[in-house]
Amino acid sequence: MAEWDHVIVGGGSAGALVAARLAAHGSGTVLLLEAGPDQPSPRDRAHPLADAGRLVLAGFNWDYRANLRTSGRLEDLVKGGDGAGAPARALWERFPYQLGKVIGGGSAVNGAIALRGLPRDFAAWAARGNPDWSWERVLPFYRAIENDVDFPGGPPHGDSGPLPIRRTPRERVHPLDAAFWEECNRQGVTDLLDLNSGQEAGVGPIPGNTVDGERIDAATAFLSEARGLPHLHVRPGVRATRVLFDPKDRNRAVGVETERDGRLGTVRARNVVLAAGAVGTPVVLQRSGVGDAALLGALGITPVADLPGVGRDLVDHPSVVIWSRPADGVCTPGLPWRQVAARMSSGYDDEVDVQLGLLNNVESHTIPGFVDRLGWPLVVGMSVMLMRPRSRGRVFLDSADPLAAPVIELGLGTDSEDVERLCHGVRRAWGFLRSPGLSGRLTRTQFWSDRMIANDGVLRSGVRHIMNPGWHAAGSCRMGPDTDPYAVADQEGRVHGTENLRIADASLFPVIPSAPTNLTTLMLAEKLARSMKE
Repeated sequence: MAEWDHVIVGGGSAGALVAARLAAHGSGTVLLLEAGPDQPSPRDRAHPLADAGRLVLAGFNWDYRANLRTSGRLEDLVKGGDGAGAPARALWERFPYQLGKVIGGGSAVNGAIALRGLPRDFAAWAARGNPDWSWERVLPFYRAIENDVDFPGGPPHGDSGPLPIRRTPRERVHPLDAAFWEECNRQGVTDLLDLNSGQEAGVGPIPGNTVDGERIDAATAFLSEARGLPHLHVRPGVRATRVLFDPKDRNRAVGVETERDGRLGTVRARNVVLAAGAVGTPVVLQRSGVGDAALLGALGITPVADLPGVGRDLVDHPSVVIWSRPADGVCTPGLPWRQVAARMSSGYDDEVDVQLGLLNNVESHTIPGFVDRLGWPLVVGMSVMLMRPRSRGRVFLDSADPLAAPVIELGLGTDSEDVERLCHGVRRAWGFLRSPGLSGRLTRTQFWSDRMIANDGVLRSGVRHIMNPGWHAAGSCRMGPDTDPYAVADQEGRVHGTENLRIADASLFPVIPSAPTNLTTLMLAEKLARSMKE
């Protein structure tokens, strides 16, 4: 085809939904490009992408390595250095950051948790100059994408969307989860049977996008039925390297450069939508000449739009997992691994700032860095996730090579308040693990002890060295008005200083939601697709 009406870069959660919605609306020809492979069709229930009982960390992932902290590489580049920095030695400098690389993206490889953000998150979005993204204005789009069988037809929920939402009733949760729930109640955390109601504090069943143990990802829920539409074309195995701009009208996007099997090509399009995620989208922009002019100049890239916010303020949820060995017979491989979550105050102050929950029935060989460490075939994790981290990282290029890997610096724990809140959260989680209902079902705990938890300095050091990301990358191309010097796009995803170029993914989040990001990414894509059609 000489020219497409829409080319969408990235077939993950947002890209799959936007492509399906545009094609179904008859908005012209739609081409969806995805660097990774397609999913098999039909998909066997035993396929790893179908199994909601495990994370997929190999075979369908980007082989990224992230610095969990930060470095001086960007500053060195801008000053004229090579940006190489010292060789990475510690694991935290080269942490495996295995984001989804497959049709369906992160939704095809994650834990299938379907938690919404909270009203306060969207109040923060609106306060950043995005009034169309208040809780009241995003709620209809959460409802539009979901089919919540547990709360059908109620005002907060939808019952006719493509994405199934299910919860495990309390009487059917795993005995360890039941003991955790009971201990929450004993400690004053009240029941919250609908964690997506907008209420903050409480303990209840985790909503998930699964049916009988099968992960229903964005490709399955949104894209599968749209594939038969005549104007939609899906091309897996094609990587978009940069946006192409009109040589005369330098700010008008006219297509993308692509790479497949080492060969470069071009795709012409009237509209370009970037949905490559919070790591992929900013580096495509930087390679295209959209970004911080100082960095672009250092890389020899001609600037198209000087937007210093591109790649800035990358954020992820830091978490600490306390791993224990279950008593014989307590856990079984293949059973559900996330059933109950509790949102509560860590005790740092009165804020509801941490989400606690158990990771059950986990085979230790599936955990990065855990293999053969203690010879435990099955483990149980107590997860402490900081809901609203203050720390920020960044993502940037250190080479103009179209195949160069991005430099990812997550910046975890660079704000001391995050560390302190996690320390309080770990101390509170330890109290749960020491309760009779849980401790009687666990035989040993890795790394932590009562003495370590009681020592402020040792606890702080342990949290700093053990905190991990949640693979919830967001915020690296935030939306906001053009009066915000670090805003990259407006409320409808249109990239400032350009024409016919939009973003539709989690990189737009002005503030990370207080929950895993996938459901909010789908909501955002639904809302933006509606504005594109209009």
